[in-house]
Amino acid sequence: MVTHPAQLFTLLLLGIVSLGLLAGALYLLWKAFKPRVQYMERLDPADERGTLVVTHRARPGKRLMIAAALTMLVFVFAGRYVVGLFHEGGDDQPELYPVSASKIRGASGAELAVQAYGHPGSPTMVLTHGWGADSRSLKYAVNDLADQFYVIVWDLPGLGASTPMAGEYSLARFADDLDSIVQSTGSQHVILAGHSIGGMINLEYARRHPQKIGKQVAAIVQINTTFTNPVETKKSAERSRRLQEPLFEPLLHVISWISPVARGLGWLAYQSGLAHLQLASSSFAGTQTRQQLDLMARYAYRSSPRVIARGTLAMLDWDASDVLPTIKVPVLILSGSEDVTTLPSASDRMAREIPKARHVSVTPAAHMGPVEQHQRYARAIAAFVNDRDVARELAVR
Repeated sequence: MVTHPAQLFTLLLLGIVSLGLLAGALYLLWKAFKPRVQYMERLDPADERGTLVVTHRARPGKRLMIAAALTMLVFVFAGRYVVGLFHEGGDDQPELYPVSASKIRGASGAELAVQAYGHPGSPTMVLTHGWGADSRSLKYAVNDLADQFYVIVWDLPGLGASTPMAGEYSLARFADDLDSIVQSTGSQHVILAGHSIGGMINLEYARRHPQKIGKQVAAIVQINTTFTNPVETKKSAERSRRLQEPLFEPLLHVISWISPVARGLGWLAYQSGLAHLQLASSSFAGTQTRQQLDLMARYAYRSSPRVIARGTLAMLDWDASDVLPTIKVPVLILSGSEDVTTLPSASDRMAREIPKARHVSVTPAAHMGPVEQHQRYARAIAAFVNDRDVARELAVR
């Protein structure tokens, strides 16, 4: 999953490394099996013209080159299985069956894929996934929440089964699409929940549709997210800030232009396991299963780099600091104690400035906490909604 440009660039570099290893392996095989030819001129006393004798010899180190090449090929095409051996396994991926699935026309013009889980009579929660992923990344959360909520998930434009937006991507257009989802529920009491960019979209929704906050939208859940340009609230933000205009923005445009190539590199990064290693070190806290890691690593090639680049560009000039004090409904803010993609300090500020905010820090958890520690996140959300004061506010909306 991509939240800021550095993650996307790192993924592409890992794909280039994998491509280099593939090229090196093919070169070693070619070198090993190419015969070594020697030409010697032997003079025959009976023939003054001489005779040219050609000999073929095996190259020294042939077995070593073949072994090295095969090792590199195994790494490139099966490295993800090797990485998986260092993580606990188990059949922990839930099989989900929606009670309904449909496509609706969003305000942006995109066809939005929508699925619903749980009982329609339960409180309605609209859950938005993070950028670069799709609603499948929420399967753990949905499985935990569907017993108590009517959970509606959707694919953001251009991701999963939703069609891309026409024109420029922006948080405002995402928020208007979210409003299309909210209206499609037909519910008078909706809880908005969002992970990463999903939380950013919730804040933009509050800016663009303030009349619905406190009426149709009764509560908000912000999960490992920020209130401003994600570059500003990540680890090493100062360095990333300096690189944004001269490096990040031009490279995002380039990635958009070479999207098929970038997608192929992402597939190589996934197959080699390098995408898994990147995610394990930057987005998980060390307790993830191999299935959880592989689920998120698949987005290295599942999602269109063109769409990811366009959406990432939209985040770089976004800020909702002014929205925070205007939100008058109960808000739960969840953060991961080890999140370096969106630092917990961003959650601290939201908790200070949103009037009815409650902040819960999950330990240990990084940016993929809703996957890795899904049960803890689900329990915190259920406790928030079932709290006497919050439940009373929800009941009167």
